[in-house]
Order: sequence, then C-alpha cells, then structure tokens
Amino acid sequence: MKKLISTLFILSTTLLYAAEKLEEITLKSCVTFNTLCAKCHEGQCSGRLTFNTGSEAATNHIKRYSEDSNISKNSVEEFFTLLNFMKKECLLYMPQIAKYNSNNLASFATNTYKEYFVPLGLLKKGDYSLWIKTTESNSFDVKIISKEFDSYLDISVCQSLKKREFGFKVDEDTDYFLRIKSKKPLYLEILEIKEASAK
Repeated sequence: MKKLISTLFILSTTLLYAAEKLEEITLKSCVTFNTLCAKCHEGQCSGRLTFNTGSEAATNHIKRYSEDSNISKNSVEEFFTLLNFMKKECLLYMPQIAKYNSNNLASFATNTYKEYFVPLGLLKKGDYSLWIKTTESNSFDVKIISKEFDSYLDISVCQSLKKREFGFKVDEDTDYFLRIKSKKPLYLEILEIKEASAK
C-alpha cells in the first residue's frame, strides 16, 4: 500500500511539473514547434512518452529544422517539452490565452514569416468559410487541422489575388488550427472564419 501511495505521489508530482512547464512556454516557441516540428513528429504519436534522449541531444536537430542556428537553450527545452506532450497526449498544444485578431496575426508567425500557426478556437460541426487577405501576392499552402491532427483543409494556393476565400467542413466539435507555409515571407492582413450560413 505504501508503495502504491508513493508511486501515485511521484506520478502526480510529475504531471504537475509537466503542466507547469507547459504553461511557461512562450507563444513563439509553440508557433515554431507546430509549424516546423509537429508536421513531421505528429505521425509518431504513440500515447506514451518515448522521446527520452534529452533536450541536449536534440539541440543540433532542432537548430537545423527551426531555421535558427542561434536558438537558445531555453527554446530547445521548450521544444522538447512540447514534443513530449504531443507524443504522450496525442494532441497539439497552444496556450489558452492565444487568441488571434487582425492586429496580432504577426504573433502567430515564425521569425521568417514563411509559416503561421493560428488557433481558430472551438468550431462546431458544420460548413465554414476561411477568408485570408495578404499584403502581397504569394503562393502558399493552407491546412486546417484539429487538435487531434485530423486534416479538414489541405490546399496549395497559387500566386494570384491578395484576397482568398476557402470553404471547408468539420465533423467534430473541437479546437482547430490554421497552418500556413510559404516559400517567401508572407504577411497576413486579415484572417476571418465564418459559418457558411452567416454569409
């Protein structure tokens, strides 16, 4: 009985520590991880913690794929925490306070402005319209995914007008995210999600 109580105490302490570490992660690290790292590692979700080589051993790998050779030790540790969370919980993580509007879209971009990861919040089952306006005409990829990694929109947008509208449908009431990738810096001016019936 004492052994069981001790095990439960250690487990609860570990979970609380992990939760505290998640709450301390910066928005920029979450955006970088969910654009440059998660798209490859999300397929490795196993429901258990398997990535145990330590953040130090992963530093060179992270520097290579984060496109930042001067990345800080703290950022590496944050990426490591995010990876462990994703592999154990099989979910994408973003801070609860992360809410987008037309004035803070740059907050959800990587340092190069070639990638974005924007939390769309809770969407209920139904048809939606995504409207994007950029400051320039660039080609880019657009993907809408649920927090469980399910894809609901995955298209490549050719260089054309600065205003673009896309329709998509979700079949589950859950949190969704917008992932954008461009070969050139892309600056979002307006981003809107509307129910199809609200047009």
